[in-house]
Amino acid sequence: MKIQQLLTLGYDILKSENIETYMIDTQLILSKVLNKDKLFIITNRNLDVEDCKSKEFLKLMEFRKQKMPVKYILQSTEFMGIDYFVKPGVLIPRNDTEILVEDAIDEIKTRNLKSLCDVCCGSGAIGTSIAHYIEDLQVNCYDISDVALEVTKINIERLDLEKTVRVFKSDLLSKPIEDKCSFDIIVSNPPYIKKDVIETLMEDVKNYEPFIALCGGEDGMDFYRRIIKESRKVLNPGGFIIFEIGYDQREEVTKLLEDSAFEDVICIKDLSGNDRVVKGSLLKN
Repeated sequence: MKIQQLLTLGYDILKSENIETYMIDTQLILSKVLNKDKLFIITNRNLDVEDCKSKEFLKLMEFRKQKMPVKYILQSTEFMGIDYFVKPGVLIPRNDTEILVEDAIDEIKTRNLKSLCDVCCGSGAIGTSIAHYIEDLQVNCYDISDVALEVTKINIERLDLEKTVRVFKSDLLSKPIEDKCSFDIIVSNPPYIKKDVIETLMEDVKNYEPFIALCGGEDGMDFYRRIIKESRKVLNPGGFIIFEIGYDQREEVTKLLEDSAFEDVICIKDLSGNDRVVKGSLLKN
């Protein structure tokens, strides 16, 4: 089949499922199969495609038809200007999370912080992107998921950060507490969606992204409670904790921090005007 025939077929497959991004998704998936960029696909529509490549394309299109996120199919997503490896089993980094990363970078540069902990690291995008832009920072990434550890290791290697970033298996901060680690800053995008809300999410999220990375318990606050409590055992006095939060969680997370000896607690909005990040510093003794 020719490229144009495959594109038309792909468009029809995804349009039949009312997938609004049918055109760009089809082009990106065919680009992946042919190992060519999108411009090549568009400008070489009459090029013949090998049968094995056509079959691979149709197989991947079936995944997308079933609402698998296209970034899982491509095994790639862009975050903070960096190309990250992702696959099913880790949360796909969102652009909104860049607000957290940008603020963390500002704090690290302003205060000359030297050690960072990324808890619930998932793909490692938060910790590794910060390390990518700040060379002399030591970063420890923690997650309980074996898939997350695998993906984070791959992204560390791809960014050539083996000297400054390490990844460990841990139930939240249990391992760094056990290892008697100390950090100047803790960053986290923990699971924060209320359990009964999960079923209302879009199909490509609730059916494919890991439940463990989405569900924050009955009220969405389980992980904030534990991380804040445990953070006091590994965060240096005057050190910072920076969370991503749900749009309606500012007051609850702020109160948890203030009740746990954190001061100067503030909230930062995302580009849509929603509350997105809460941060505070641990009171000095």
